[in-house]
Amino acid sequence: MNLSEGPDTLTEFSAQVTLLQLNGSRLLIHRSIILAIALLLVTISWSCSDPAQEMGPRIDSTSECPDPSTGIIIGGLYGNEKNVNPIFQRTLVLMGGGSEDDEASKLFLEATNGGDIVILRASGSLTSYPNYFMSTLSPQIPPNSALTVLTSSPQQASDPAVSCWLNRAEGVWFAGGNQWNYLGKWPAQFQLFLNSLTKKNISVGGTSAGAVSLGEAAFDAENGTIASQVALADPLGNKVSISYPAFYQSELHNTIIESHFSEREREGRLLVFLAKFKQEQNRSTVLGVGLDEGVAIVISEGQFEIFAPMGKHAWIYELSGTVSLTSGSPLNLADIFRIKLSDQSQGTWPIQVQSMEHEELIVIDGSVNINEDQDTLFDIDTCE
Repeated sequence: MNLSEGPDTLTEFSAQVTLLQLNGSRLLIHRSIILAIALLLVTISWSCSDPAQEMGPRIDSTSECPDPSTGIIIGGLYGNEKNVNPIFQRTLVLMGGGSEDDEASKLFLEATNGGDIVILRASGSLTSYPNYFMSTLSPQIPPNSALTVLTSSPQQASDPAVSCWLNRAEGVWFAGGNQWNYLGKWPAQFQLFLNSLTKKNISVGGTSAGAVSLGEAAFDAENGTIASQVALADPLGNKVSISYPAFYQSELHNTIIESHFSEREREGRLLVFLAKFKQEQNRSTVLGVGLDEGVAIVISEGQFEIFAPMGKHAWIYELSGTVSLTSGSPLNLADIFRIKLSDQSQGTWPIQVQSMEHEELIVIDGSVNINEDQDTLFDIDTCE
């Protein structure tokens, strides 16, 4: 700058410099605002995503299976996308609802010998079970992968994408929910396909409605749920609805499963279901298994084991008496035998109830009682 320039020239020059400084400051401010907005958008994007989608190792869907059609959602895939074919061991795990039993769940996973797990459900989370099986539990042999097939439109369950994923599985888990989605809305073709999977001796498990659906006969809740007292008062009422699923598990021949058993006082209605099952199928003997919440039964190689929290049980019923049901009349039933199994109970499956310590029950005009003519024994912990 020339110091000989007059005052007006210097003032003008100073003003120009000040203007440049202001413009620079504004540019910096504008850049800061843009950066802040970008960060805000990223934050909003993160906050609007499903938190469950951020958990655990995750992979993209494999191209081996086609994309599902409308009404089928496949996701929550954890593990290795490459299919494996290990030598596995057949195991059946049934749970009574509520919290899953970790040890029984590990046995289900370990039976697949590092295989692939598919969770079937008609409602609920895509990620909860894959995260539980792959991250929460620590089985001796972890699964290769776990994935959820959500049949949000159960009538579409025969979709090729569903059968493709299931054909890869060494273990299939039936989640809880409404069993009518499985028993009444899954197409017959899909139920037969599930039956073919069972014949491959893969491991199968289920909880709550998922476990109920695996028996040879099952209360299907087509017309809604029913309380024990209502069922006992009219065992042929329209809500006493029984299905015979094509995909029932061979270990559960002649058997009905009930969940949430003691918590929802379901003994009475189970006896009604057994009576109807016995009469409709003309069976000499039928079995009922009532599982309290948090209780699991693991069946493998002709043996069973019970896993149960303190104070919770598995209840086994054998009905061999004559059944005669009349519409509008309360249930009358005899020759019912019951055992109560606690944690760590073990024995041969199927259970021969009358060869063990048991109680005998009788139903008179819809009222369930212990037959006082028989000795009564409680808390059978171990079966040999």
